[in-house]
Amino acid sequence: MVLKGSKMRYCIFIIASIILIGCSFENPSKGPLEEALAKSNSIAKLVSEFPADSILSVRERLNAAKEDVRWLGVEASVEFVRSDAPTISKLSEASRYLKDAPQRINGLNSECGRCANQINGLLGIISSGASIDAKGDTINEEYISINAAREIEAVAKLEEVYLETERLFRLGLETDNEYWALIDSLLTAKKGIWARSIAEE
Repeated sequence: MVLKGSKMRYCIFIIASIILIGCSFENPSKGPLEEALAKSNSIAKLVSEFPADSILSVRERLNAAKEDVRWLGVEASVEFVRSDAPTISKLSEASRYLKDAPQRINGLNSECGRCANQINGLLGIISSGASIDAKGDTINEEYISINAAREIEAVAKLEEVYLETERLFRLGLETDNEYWALIDSLLTAKKGIWARSIAEE
C-alpha cells in the first residue's frame, strides 16, 4: 500500500514537472529580440535629442558661404590668395560633415521605426504561438530564428549609423563654432572689394 502511494506521488511529480517545464519554456530568440528592441528605442530617443534645428541652420549657412566663395571666385576684381586657403578649407570641412544631415536624421528615424515594428511583430508571434504569418508563410522555429537574426543585425547596423552620424554632427558644429568668425570675416572683406569695384565702374 505504501509502495503504491509512493509510486503515485512519483508519477504526479513527473507529470507536474513536465507541465512546469512546458509552461516555463521560452523561445531562445525572445531575449535577444527584447534587447534589440530596447537598443532600437534608445537610439530613437537619442536621435530625437539631436539639435536638429541648429544643425540644419548651420548647414544652410555653410552652404550659402560656399556659394559666396564660388561667385566671388569668378569675379575679376576679387582674388583669393594662398593665405585664404586654410580658412576656405575649414569652410569645406565643416560643410562636408553636415552635408547629409537631413537624410541622416530622416533615415535614422525611419529605420528606428522599422526595426521596432518588425521586432514587436516577431515578439508577438512568439507570445501568441502563431503558425502562419501575414503572407501565409508557415511559422516555425527556423522562421523565427532567421527573422530574429536579421532584425538583430539591422539594429547593430542602426547603432553604427547613429554613432557615425553623431560623430559627423559633433565635428561639423565644433568646426563651425571654431572657424566661422574667420570664414565670415574673409567673405565680408572679399564682398567689400567686389562692392567697391562695382561702385567705381
